[in-house]
Amino acid sequence: MRKRTILMIVFTATVVIIQLFGIPYLGIILTSHSVEFEYIYNWDLIGTDGWYEGYTENFRSSGHYIIDFNGDTADVIARITWTWEENYYHTSDGAIDNYLFTYSLINGSYISGDDQDYNATGLNVWFHIPNGVTESSYQILDTYYDVLGDGVIWVGHLMPFIGKQLHSEGTYYRDDIYGQFDAVFNTNNYFTPKGYLIGEIYTEHDEGYDQETGLWSVFDLNSILFVTSSSYLRPFCFGYYFLAYWFPLLFFLVLFYVVYEKLRWRPRVIARGALEKDIIIRRTSPRNTDISSISSVYLDMIPTYINRARSQGKQIIYAHNQKEILGIGFIEPKAKTGTFYGKFINELVKFANVKFVFTEMSHLPNFRIIETFDVFQVENLQQQDFNFDTDHIRATTEPYLKPIMRMIANEDSGKKSEKYAKWVINSFRDDIAVAAIANRQEDWINQIISELFRRNYPKPEIVGNEVLLGVGFATPGLGTGWLYGLYVHPAFRNHGIGRSLVQARLSTLKEMGCNTVITEIAEWNSPAKNIYDDFRAKKIGKMNLFGKKMPKVKVRRY
Repeated sequence: MRKRTILMIVFTATVVIIQLFGIPYLGIILTSHSVEFEYIYNWDLIGTDGWYEGYTENFRSSGHYIIDFNGDTADVIARITWTWEENYYHTSDGAIDNYLFTYSLINGSYISGDDQDYNATGLNVWFHIPNGVTESSYQILDTYYDVLGDGVIWVGHLMPFIGKQLHSEGTYYRDDIYGQFDAVFNTNNYFTPKGYLIGEIYTEHDEGYDQETGLWSVFDLNSILFVTSSSYLRPFCFGYYFLAYWFPLLFFLVLFYVVYEKLRWRPRVIARGALEKDIIIRRTSPRNTDISSISSVYLDMIPTYINRARSQGKQIIYAHNQKEILGIGFIEPKAKTGTFYGKFINELVKFANVKFVFTEMSHLPNFRIIETFDVFQVENLQQQDFNFDTDHIRATTEPYLKPIMRMIANEDSGKKSEKYAKWVINSFRDDIAVAAIANRQEDWINQIISELFRRNYPKPEIVGNEVLLGVGFATPGLGTGWLYGLYVHPAFRNHGIGRSLVQARLSTLKEMGCNTVITEIAEWNSPAKNIYDDFRAKKIGKMNLFGKKMPKVKVRRY
């Protein structure tokens, strides 16, 4: 369980960290100008064959544009920081360029000045399509683009934005300082519906002759430009974001859990030699209910425990020899605690990998005894009469469910939170639950409540005008019942409430046809043991709680 948790934490942390690197690309600029944006532009030339093989050039730049609209024109202040380097001559360069220019808000053409180093026709401003993307095609600088509709660009390769995709592809003849080449290009520009730039992805493949040497050469050009922050809205694509980050995580979590669970609970075989059948340990609800070979004082209750576990979502594991069940264990839903009966307890505990173990064994390897309980049995219920205070002891109802959970959680963990006593929900549904309740106006209740602060007692749960004094649970079986989970609020102890709760549960089990009852009482709890003296209970065994370390809260079995 620990390894699985660590792997899941690492996996989740990795996904979160990757997203943290992408968060800066979601930046919104607060500005007094009409438009303001920042971008990053990366350009790489990679020689792949001939004279250019192994040759590379890298261009890196970042820009900051401030735009103010003025009637039908826009005034621009641009600052571009760039570096360039190549590997053959080991040369590099860099500078900060500043631009001041004006362009038309009608057709996007430059009016005075520019930020380009060549003459261009058509829509000259590469970062803005005035009036938004409304046409089916555009000419931007020296390239014609078809509008393909909505497309997704991964800004910084990490965060998906959706924009109007302008696509262009084709060939041209390059004749410049690189040589004479036949170039094949493919470019995609992405704009917001209002015509502001989100990013550009450009690829080019060149084959031809180097101008200086006249030798055959091949190289590729790859560039990407993306706006890192802007004053305008760049639509974020939550669908792709979820599919890229969280869906794979959820998928692998589920897949890992399924695979882990399958491997985790695969049947295990204990070889017994030629004269005896192998012992098989498996996790499933046993089809063969022959438990006669299990040696336990709880033998009569085990069939009931099996049905109860099925209803409450507990795991059932057992050891068998293909003929009969020899040992069985019931694992609580969080897989931290298990209760085991019969033989092969060591093997069952290893198979379950629980932290706390209830068992009748006196020793368990690699575990220490946390607490020991004496197991008592009350017989001949049908021949006994059980008289209890029916004015204060009654079967519990739904309004008392959460108050009982809070009372038990405070008793076991010191925290009045229902989540620490969720097992009570199943007990309400499947078992007998009896509560001790008194009217708030009774004198003895008022007197005790008035002394709560002085005696440093926790405040009792109050429902309407009634005070919850205590509660107890019982599981009816076929002829045998089990008492468990007796709680009395500290302020109301030594008033016979615990005794009445025992009598009420015994009376109910008697009415349901039980003639025998078993229960566990901690060795140190003499007052609780004295209650059962009245019912001629006899000690029939011990139940030990083992743990690899001392628990932080009270460990109980249900």
